[in-house]
Amino acid sequence: MRRTVALTVLVALALPVHAARADDDHRPFRRGTILPSLSLGGSFSRNYGGSLLVGAGASYFVVGGLAVGLHLRNVTTFYSQYFKDQVGSDIFAKIPTNELSLTPSLLWVVYRGERFAPYVSFGVGPVFLNKQRGVLGQWTVGPGVMIRAGGSLWLDLGFGLGMRFTKDRCQDAYGYLEPVTEYACSLTWGFRGGLVFGLGGRKPAQPSAQPSPPANYQPPPASSYPPPQPQPVPNASPPSPAPPVEAPLEGPPPPATPAPMPVETPTPANPPAPATPPPAIAPTDTTPIPPGENLPIPPPA
Repeated sequence: MRRTVALTVLVALALPVHAARADDDHRPFRRGTILPSLSLGGSFSRNYGGSLLVGAGASYFVVGGLAVGLHLRNVTTFYSQYFKDQVGSDIFAKIPTNELSLTPSLLWVVYRGERFAPYVSFGVGPVFLNKQRGVLGQWTVGPGVMIRAGGSLWLDLGFGLGMRFTKDRCQDAYGYLEPVTEYACSLTWGFRGGLVFGLGGRKPAQPSAQPSPPANYQPPPASSYPPPQPQPVPNASPPSPAPPVEAPLEGPPPPATPAPMPVETPTPANPPAPATPPPAIAPTDTTPIPPGENLPIPPPA
């Protein structure tokens, strides 16, 4: 039994871990998503009664759509009064009525839709019986579908098949009456329903704004032109304000300019005045004057 559980855990952990390093997409149940779950199920038999399953667990998606998980389930069996009367009180007191299972599991979401996601689950682990009836092994498998109820909340509906092992241990635990042994150690089936919550999830890396150059990228040769010189930055100080214009002082008005004299046009009745001849300039005697003589005085004009 211990070897079976250990082998199941190793198989679950030995999934393609290298694939988890690949980039994922934006669909539900991507890599890194944690899926806590609450399960509710049951079964019914016309002759023996029914059972109620209540459980909780969590699954972790190592790659998109594929998760490993661990689930704790408790199954309580309710036998009919007809069955109790048939087997008797002494034998019925030895029949286990409560089963607590701890099941490592695998979950494969076949289609990762935004509204619904069909899946297939598989699990194997120990089952602890009450009334000191020992520990059995049990495997379960079955399809199901998760329907989005809003946000990260999903409604889980599924169908499951299961069977306990080994057969010898199961017969020892339920070996009080042939019908009980056949019912408890045979293939069982039932419907299940519950709520699951998709939490977290690694988002795909965003592409960089600038693509990286190819491996054979060669940088362009350096230019032979001298580098441009920095230009002086103009003074950014605001211009000084202009001085205020002062109003002229009040005083006496300036003297008026006299009007020009009118010029009369000459007519026969008003002949023009004769022009005044310029004064005559006496000729200058250039004869040399002997020394000792007085200069002659020219007569008045």
